[in-house]
Amino acid sequence: MQATIPRLEDHLPELSDFTGSLAHRIETGELQSGDELALHFRDFYTPDRMAAIEIVVPGWQEMAAYADGATLNHITLALVALQLLPEYRQASAHMQALMEWSELYHDVGKQVIGGQRDSLHAFRSATVAARVLPRLGFPANDAYAGEIDSWTRRVLGASVAAPDGRGSIPDNRAVPEIVQGIERLFGAGSAAALIVQAVMLHQSLQVVPEWPNPASLTEAEVPRCIRPELLPLLEAVMLVDSDAWQLFDPPSKEKFRQCTLAVFADVRRQLAG
Repeated sequence: MQATIPRLEDHLPELSDFTGSLAHRIETGELQSGDELALHFRDFYTPDRMAAIEIVVPGWQEMAAYADGATLNHITLALVALQLLPEYRQASAHMQALMEWSELYHDVGKQVIGGQRDSLHAFRSATVAARVLPRLGFPANDAYAGEIDSWTRRVLGASVAAPDGRGSIPDNRAVPEIVQGIERLFGAGSAAALIVQAVMLHQSLQVVPEWPNPASLTEAEVPRCIRPELLPLLEAVMLVDSDAWQLFDPPSKEKFRQCTLAVFADVRRQLAG
Protein backbone atom coordinates (compact mmCIF):
# COMPACT_ATOMS: atom_id res chain seq x y z
CA MET A 1 0.00 0.00 0.00
CA GLN A 2 1.38 3.41 -0.99
CA ALA A 3 1.95 5.92 1.78
CA THR A 4 -0.23 9.01 1.63
CA ILE A 5 1.81 11.99 0.47
CA PRO A 6 1.03 15.71 0.44
CA ARG A 7 -0.68 17.33 -2.52
CA LEU A 8 0.28 20.75 -3.83
CA GLU A 9 -3.01 22.12 -2.51
CA ASP A 10 -2.06 21.08 1.02
CA HIS A 11 0.86 23.51 1.14
CA LEU A 12 0.07 26.07 -1.57
CA PRO A 13 -3.74 26.14 -1.86
CA GLU A 14 -3.90 29.53 -3.58
CA LEU A 15 -1.42 28.53 -6.27
CA SER A 16 -3.21 25.23 -6.79
CA ASP A 17 -6.59 26.92 -7.11
CA PHE A 18 -5.20 29.62 -9.38
CA THR A 19 -3.59 27.24 -11.88
CA GLY A 20 -6.61 24.93 -11.81
CA SER A 21 -8.93 27.85 -12.57
CA LEU A 22 -6.77 29.00 -15.48
CA ALA A 23 -6.71 25.49 -16.93
CA HIS A 24 -10.52 25.38 -16.80
CA ARG A 25 -10.80 28.76 -18.48
CA ILE A 26 -8.43 27.67 -21.26
CA GLU A 27 -10.39 24.48 -21.78
CA THR A 28 -13.69 26.38 -22.07
CA GLY A 29 -12.18 28.93 -24.47
CA GLU A 30 -12.47 31.84 -22.08
CA LEU A 31 -8.69 32.38 -22.16
CA GLN A 32 -7.16 32.25 -25.62
CA SER A 33 -3.71 33.83 -25.51
CA GLY A 34 -0.48 33.93 -23.60
CA ASP A 35 -0.81 37.69 -23.18
CA GLU A 36 -4.06 37.20 -21.27
CA LEU A 37 -2.39 34.65 -19.02
CA ALA A 38 0.55 36.96 -18.37
CA LEU A 39 -1.83 39.60 -17.01
CA HIS A 40 -3.33 37.07 -14.62
CA PHE A 41 0.14 36.00 -13.49
CA ARG A 42 1.14 39.59 -12.78
CA ASP A 43 -1.94 40.16 -10.64
CA PHE A 44 -1.62 36.86 -8.78
CA TYR A 45 2.02 37.07 -7.72
CA THR A 46 1.81 39.68 -5.00
CA PRO A 47 4.76 40.11 -2.60
CA ASP A 48 2.89 38.21 0.10
CA ARG A 49 2.17 35.27 -2.20
CA MET A 50 5.76 35.18 -3.44
CA ALA A 51 6.97 35.07 0.17
CA ALA A 52 4.55 32.24 0.99
CA ILE A 53 5.74 30.17 -1.98
CA GLU A 54 9.37 30.83 -1.01
CA ILE A 55 8.81 28.89 2.22
CA VAL A 56 7.77 25.79 0.26
CA VAL A 57 10.12 26.38 -2.68
CA PRO A 58 13.37 27.94 -1.47
CA GLY A 59 14.89 29.99 -4.28
CA TRP A 60 11.51 30.85 -5.81
CA GLN A 61 12.01 34.61 -5.58
CA GLU A 62 15.56 34.46 -6.93
CA MET A 63 14.37 32.33 -9.85
CA ALA A 64 11.57 34.83 -10.57
CA ALA A 65 14.04 37.71 -10.73
CA TYR A 66 15.86 36.33 -13.77
CA ALA A 67 14.88 37.34 -17.32
CA ASP A 68 11.92 39.49 -16.27
CA GLY A 69 10.15 36.53 -14.70
CA ALA A 70 10.35 34.25 -17.74
CA THR A 71 10.95 31.13 -15.65
CA LEU A 72 8.28 32.11 -13.14
CA ASN A 73 5.83 32.33 -16.02
CA HIS A 74 7.01 29.00 -17.44
CA ILE A 75 6.61 27.10 -14.16
CA THR A 76 3.13 28.58 -13.76
CA LEU A 77 2.28 27.61 -17.34
CA ALA A 78 3.55 24.10 -16.59
CA LEU A 79 1.25 23.81 -13.59
CA VAL A 80 -1.63 24.95 -15.81
CA ALA A 81 -0.66 22.57 -18.62
CA LEU A 82 -0.45 19.71 -16.14
CA GLN A 83 -4.14 20.12 -15.32
CA LEU A 84 -4.92 19.63 -19.02
CA LEU A 85 -2.61 16.65 -19.56
CA PRO A 86 -4.49 13.39 -20.29
CA GLU A 87 -1.96 11.37 -18.31
CA TYR A 88 -2.58 13.56 -15.25
CA ARG A 89 -6.33 13.30 -15.52
CA GLN A 90 -6.16 9.53 -15.81
CA ALA A 91 -3.62 9.08 -13.01
CA SER A 92 -4.19 7.98 -9.43
CA ALA A 93 -4.19 10.64 -6.72
CA HIS A 94 -0.71 9.42 -5.70
CA MET A 95 0.69 9.87 -9.19
CA GLN A 96 -1.03 13.24 -9.58
CA ALA A 97 0.75 14.42 -6.44
CA LEU A 98 4.11 13.26 -7.82
CA MET A 99 3.44 15.18 -11.03
CA GLU A 100 2.43 18.35 -9.19
CA TRP A 101 5.55 18.50 -7.05
CA SER A 102 7.84 17.60 -9.94
CA GLU A 103 6.47 20.44 -12.08
CA LEU A 104 6.66 22.91 -9.21
CA TYR A 105 10.37 22.22 -8.62
CA HIS A 106 11.58 21.35 -12.13
CA ASP A 107 12.99 24.77 -13.03
CA VAL A 108 13.33 26.49 -9.67
CA GLY A 109 17.13 26.43 -9.93
CA LYS A 110 17.23 28.00 -13.39
CA GLN A 111 19.47 31.04 -13.80
CA VAL A 112 18.86 32.79 -17.13
CA ILE A 113 21.63 35.33 -17.61
CA GLY A 114 22.23 37.23 -20.83
CA GLY A 115 19.85 34.98 -22.71
CA GLN A 116 22.21 32.01 -22.37
CA ARG A 117 20.83 28.54 -21.74
CA ASP A 118 21.28 27.22 -18.21
CA SER A 119 22.12 23.57 -18.85
CA LEU A 120 22.74 22.80 -15.16
CA HIS A 121 19.38 23.97 -13.86
CA ALA A 122 17.83 20.49 -13.61
CA PHE A 123 20.58 19.28 -11.27
CA ARG A 124 20.38 22.49 -9.24
CA SER A 125 16.59 22.21 -9.01
CA ALA A 126 16.84 18.59 -7.85
CA THR A 127 18.93 19.62 -4.85
CA VAL A 128 16.25 22.14 -3.85
CA ALA A 129 13.56 19.45 -3.99
CA ALA A 130 15.67 16.92 -2.08
CA ARG A 131 16.38 19.37 0.72
CA VAL A 132 12.81 20.54 1.24
CA LEU A 133 10.55 17.52 0.62
CA PRO A 134 11.05 15.95 4.08
CA ARG A 135 9.94 19.22 5.66
CA LEU A 136 6.72 19.04 3.62
CA GLY A 137 5.81 15.59 4.88
CA PHE A 138 7.68 13.20 2.56
CA PRO A 139 9.39 10.33 4.40
CA ALA A 140 13.17 10.09 4.33
CA ASN A 141 15.54 7.31 5.38
CA ASP A 142 17.72 7.34 8.48
CA ALA A 143 20.71 8.12 6.25
CA TYR A 144 19.18 11.44 5.16
CA ALA A 145 20.55 13.69 7.90
CA GLY A 146 24.10 12.43 7.51
CA GLU A 147 24.23 12.31 3.71
CA ILE A 148 22.10 15.15 2.31
CA ASP A 149 24.88 17.75 2.43
CA SER A 150 27.51 15.55 0.75
CA TRP A 151 24.95 14.40 -1.83
CA THR A 152 24.06 18.02 -2.59
CA ARG A 153 27.72 18.90 -3.11
CA ARG A 154 28.13 15.90 -5.43
CA VAL A 155 25.18 16.97 -7.57
CA LEU A 156 26.20 20.62 -7.78
CA GLY A 157 29.73 19.60 -8.72
CA ALA A 158 28.70 17.16 -11.46
CA SER A 159 29.47 19.27 -14.51
CA VAL A 160 31.86 19.39 -17.44
CA ALA A 161 32.66 22.01 -20.04
CA ALA A 162 30.16 22.19 -22.89
CA PRO A 163 31.52 20.90 -26.22
CA ASP A 164 31.04 24.31 -27.79
CA GLY A 165 32.96 25.98 -24.97
CA ARG A 166 29.93 27.98 -23.86
CA GLY A 167 29.41 27.24 -20.20
CA SER A 168 28.97 23.87 -18.52
CA ILE A 169 26.70 20.88 -18.91
CA PRO A 170 25.83 17.98 -16.58
CA ASP A 171 28.40 15.23 -16.26
CA ASN A 172 26.29 12.18 -17.05
CA ARG A 173 29.03 9.89 -15.79
CA ALA A 174 28.02 10.94 -12.27
CA VAL A 175 24.29 10.24 -12.69
CA PRO A 176 24.25 6.55 -11.63
CA GLU A 177 26.03 7.41 -8.38
CA ILE A 178 23.72 10.40 -7.80
CA VAL A 179 20.62 8.25 -8.35
CA GLN A 180 21.94 5.67 -5.90
CA GLY A 181 22.41 8.52 -3.44
CA ILE A 182 18.79 9.60 -3.89
CA GLU A 183 17.70 6.06 -3.09
CA ARG A 184 19.80 6.02 0.07
CA LEU A 185 18.24 9.33 1.14
CA PHE A 186 14.61 8.39 0.50
CA GLY A 187 14.34 4.73 -0.44
CA ALA A 188 14.21 3.22 -3.93
CA GLY A 189 10.89 3.90 -5.65
CA SER A 190 9.65 6.18 -2.87
CA ALA A 191 7.63 9.29 -3.68
CA ALA A 192 10.42 11.72 -2.82
CA ALA A 193 13.02 9.66 -4.70
CA LEU A 194 10.90 9.69 -7.86
CA ILE A 195 10.22 13.43 -7.63
CA VAL A 196 13.90 14.29 -7.20
CA GLN A 197 14.90 11.98 -10.06
CA ALA A 198 12.21 13.43 -12.34
CA VAL A 199 13.39 16.97 -11.62
CA MET A 200 17.04 16.07 -12.14
CA LEU A 201 16.49 14.10 -15.35
CA HIS A 202 13.84 16.23 -17.08
CA GLN A 203 16.50 17.47 -19.52
CA SER A 204 18.16 14.10 -19.98
CA LEU A 205 16.40 12.87 -23.14
CA GLN A 206 16.20 14.39 -26.59
CA VAL A 207 12.43 14.46 -27.06
CA VAL A 208 11.85 17.49 -29.32
CA PRO A 209 14.29 17.92 -32.21
CA GLU A 210 13.65 21.66 -32.30
CA TRP A 211 14.92 22.00 -28.70
CA PRO A 212 18.12 19.94 -28.46
CA ASN A 213 19.31 19.11 -24.95
CA PRO A 214 23.10 19.54 -24.83
CA ALA A 215 23.62 16.70 -22.33
CA SER A 216 21.11 14.06 -23.41
CA LEU A 217 21.85 10.55 -22.23
CA THR A 218 23.26 8.16 -24.79
CA GLU A 219 21.52 4.86 -25.49
CA ALA A 220 24.15 3.09 -23.38
CA GLU A 221 23.68 5.53 -20.49
CA VAL A 222 19.89 5.30 -20.29
CA PRO A 223 19.68 1.92 -18.47
CA ARG A 224 22.29 3.04 -15.94
CA CYS A 225 20.58 6.36 -15.18
CA ILE A 226 16.80 5.90 -15.50
CA ARG A 227 14.86 3.45 -13.36
CA PRO A 228 11.86 1.76 -15.06
CA GLU A 229 9.56 2.90 -12.25
CA LEU A 230 10.46 6.53 -13.02
CA LEU A 231 9.21 6.44 -16.61
CA PRO A 232 5.52 7.37 -16.11
CA LEU A 233 6.44 10.40 -14.01
CA LEU A 234 9.37 11.52 -16.15
CA GLU A 235 7.26 11.16 -19.29
CA ALA A 236 4.52 13.36 -17.80
CA VAL A 237 7.04 15.99 -16.69
CA MET A 238 8.60 16.20 -20.14
CA LEU A 239 5.22 16.27 -21.89
CA VAL A 240 4.12 19.16 -19.70
CA ASP A 241 7.42 20.99 -20.07
CA SER A 242 6.77 21.05 -23.82
CA ASP A 243 3.03 21.73 -23.57
CA ALA A 244 3.66 24.80 -21.41
CA TRP A 245 5.34 26.50 -24.36
CA GLN A 246 2.57 25.54 -26.80
CA LEU A 247 -0.67 26.00 -24.85
CA PHE A 248 -2.25 28.14 -27.57
CA ASP A 249 -0.63 26.40 -30.55
CA PRO A 250 -2.48 23.06 -30.82
CA PRO A 251 -0.67 21.77 -33.94
CA SER A 252 2.79 22.29 -32.41
CA LYS A 253 1.61 20.95 -29.06
CA GLU A 254 0.39 17.74 -30.67
CA LYS A 255 3.49 17.40 -32.84
CA PHE A 256 5.83 17.69 -29.86
CA ARG A 257 3.62 15.38 -27.79
CA GLN A 258 3.94 12.64 -30.38
CA CYS A 259 7.72 13.15 -30.53
CA THR A 260 7.96 12.79 -26.76
CA LEU A 261 5.73 9.71 -26.63
CA ALA A 262 7.82 8.06 -29.35
CA VAL A 263 11.04 8.68 -27.45
CA PHE A 264 9.59 7.20 -24.26
CA ALA A 265 8.30 4.18 -26.16
CA ASP A 266 11.87 3.62 -27.32
CA VAL A 267 13.25 4.10 -23.80
CA ARG A 268 10.80 1.51 -22.49
CA ARG A 269 12.04 -0.94 -25.10
CA GLN A 270 15.64 -0.25 -24.06
CA LEU A 271 14.90 -0.83 -20.38
CA ALA A 272 12.83 -3.96 -21.11
CA GLY A 273 15.67 -5.43 -23.13
